[in-house]
Amino acid sequence: MLDRLANLQPIIIVVLLIAMYSLEMGWPYLPRPGDPKRHDGHNVVLTLVAFVTNGALSILVLMVLAYTGDHRLGLLNYLSLPAFISVPAGMLLFDLGSYAFHNLQHHIPLLWRFHRVHHSDTSLNATSALRFHPLDVVLSQCLFPCISIPVIGMSMASFIIYGTVAILLLIPQHANVKFPDWFEAYGRFVFSTPGWHKIHHADEARLTNSHYGDVFTFWDRMFGTWHRVGPDEIRYGLKEFASPDRQRAGFLLKSPFVDVK
Repeated sequence: MLDRLANLQPIIIVVLLIAMYSLEMGWPYLPRPGDPKRHDGHNVVLTLVAFVTNGALSILVLMVLAYTGDHRLGLLNYLSLPAFISVPAGMLLFDLGSYAFHNLQHHIPLLWRFHRVHHSDTSLNATSALRFHPLDVVLSQCLFPCISIPVIGMSMASFIIYGTVAILLLIPQHANVKFPDWFEAYGRFVFSTPGWHKIHHADEARLTNSHYGDVFTFWDRMFGTWHRVGPDEIRYGLKEFASPDRQRAGFLLKSPFVDVK
């Protein structure tokens, strides 16, 4: 069952990309980019680079997961909790760690240089979801899991279920689609809904530096890193990347290594 769910994850990404992109072409929520083909083309290049990088690194993450389980490493293995407790506990602890690491990505200048590529998109749509610098992928999808998994004692089941939920949220979070008000009003009590997450992509620093939770909203609420703002009330991207030449895939890939002002 878990193997099947893990194997379905790439398919889920592709299906959601196609579905969300189709919806936003017919019924866009926010203004479209001035040159959609150019915008989406550069995002697709970055997406492919990130996808290949993540695929290669996933082997190492799976090795760490297996080693953690075989040697009973980490807090949850030490406590020997039943699966119905340890699986959701692992998901919550991993998401808390992700929240903390995401916070560091915004406040440590070196980490921000790579992570800001994801935030630089001035027109969010489905193609923005996987717009990451490959070294940001190395840090967030490999280094962070490889450290946190053995510390938490996260199981393979917990990791696969968490990853599947994260994927189901990732594409809709960035899509230029308006979801029903009831979905946003109730869903955000637990999950980082599209309307909730879009605030994180605002070009205003106080909003960019908030809404860090990838899957759950508990930590943002607990630590006060959230705001009551509507997605249609804000501007997106980063001011220093607003010019069209700085939205090119080539520039974004080299941007961590040059001064961008």
